[in-house]
Amino acid sequence: MDELNNALAWVKAAPANFYKSGKEKLEGTAQWIWEVIQGDFNDEQSTAQMVTGTVISMIPLVDQICDVRDVVANCKKIKEDSSNTWHWVALALTLIGLFPTLGSFVKGSFKVLFAYGRKGVFSAGTKALDADMWKATKPFVEAGIAKLNDFLARPEVRRTLQALKIDNPYIYLAGQLRSVSAKLNVGALTSAMDEIIGTLKGLTDKVLKWGPASLHPKVLNLLAVVDDVRKQANKQLGQVIDPLTGWLEQLARRLDVEHKQRYEAKTNTLTPHTSLRMSLDAELEMLRKAPPPYVKVGKKGRHPAIEEPPAVPTGHCDIGPDAPKPLKAAFRTFSDVRADVLPPGTTIYRLLDPKSNDNSICWLTAKEFYLLRSKADWYDRLAVWKNWNGNGEYLSYTVPPGKGLPVWRGTTASQPFKDANNQVVKANAQGDAFWVAGGAEQLVVNPADLQRASASARKPTNWLYGEGDIDANLIGVPPLNTNWRE
Repeated sequence: MDELNNALAWVKAAPANFYKSGKEKLEGTAQWIWEVIQGDFNDEQSTAQMVTGTVISMIPLVDQICDVRDVVANCKKIKEDSSNTWHWVALALTLIGLFPTLGSFVKGSFKVLFAYGRKGVFSAGTKALDADMWKATKPFVEAGIAKLNDFLARPEVRRTLQALKIDNPYIYLAGQLRSVSAKLNVGALTSAMDEIIGTLKGLTDKVLKWGPASLHPKVLNLLAVVDDVRKQANKQLGQVIDPLTGWLEQLARRLDVEHKQRYEAKTNTLTPHTSLRMSLDAELEMLRKAPPPYVKVGKKGRHPAIEEPPAVPTGHCDIGPDAPKPLKAAFRTFSDVRADVLPPGTTIYRLLDPKSNDNSICWLTAKEFYLLRSKADWYDRLAVWKNWNGNGEYLSYTVPPGKGLPVWRGTTASQPFKDANNQVVKANAQGDAFWVAGGAEQLVVNPADLQRASASARKPTNWLYGEGDIDANLIGVPPLNTNWRE
């Protein structure tokens, strides 16, 4: 009993009458079980909720309760329209995640990916899915990959990887997907379903035994829904094996690509072990759902970008449209700009993540750096989008003796959110855009003018990595490594 109550507590807080004694406590436990198992796909979870929920679901007994809840939610969807083939695909994705041969790490990882696969199935529309399931669900898969990255960055997950001696989690998971795909059949799916239905009935027996009479018809109705879906399962699941195996293979290939992007060695550059920078697609999904407070929606930003590049004085770099990268068109990051020279001994600061170059163009004065209080403050005042920089680290640079450091300085311009084709994304039907405001003073420096010996080692900002809810103390992640581009 204590073990069950502890498991329930991981999923949902106890009702008030649980804390009473005798019969009322039993009724409270029954109500608690009932509230937990009714099924819920929460599509609006934050990264913290999704990642933490997945970690919690890896705890023995808790995982069974979570599995029951997910299967019940699938059955309710099928009850709405049992002829919709794609609702059965969603159920199959849930059932694959229950296969007993998968370890808790793989099950946890699959829960993240398959949650977004189900979301894609429920959201994409039948015609799009019929035409190409992978193409229709790909935006949701990309969001799932971003959540998987956060899950893999959890300290407890990193320790699990270390204990299992899994050096390349993406390749390992891709292999597991291919193994599942090769062996996928109706028998394996229905066996997983029968086992979880057995767990469901064990839990509902307690509700019927301990709970008030008013719960009995609701429990019996739920069991009838699940039993009806089970009766159709052999036939209906048989029809989804082919599209599902194809989708699993595509997902495995996508994990191969993720591995290559994160681990591939490049000549004369640092190869970070991992990066927690949010993907463009994941950030857009976040903006569509609920823009954070620092993101504004409107026709224009608070600090419009200058339209013409400044004249270049002797000794300064060009920041116009014809300048070489990374200085090309850097003038558009300013609302106003002037040339300046920082005297020797001046210290400036740069905020960055493990993937960033130490010696790139964007810097802050000490005054502006110490005014920043949080990552959100930085996104807002310096007009930074999450997919540009995940932060977590900073470094300083002290101008060495000599002629000083030529810089461009001025007010940071507001920045609209742009897609992969550099087109401004529309926030609504009125043609508004998503904006980060800017307004702080920034410096643009020619990387060629920086001397490596004058730069400090990287230090943690203590704003954490990724989206701000992932601990910076990550086993296996190499924070604070120099990444000086020669």
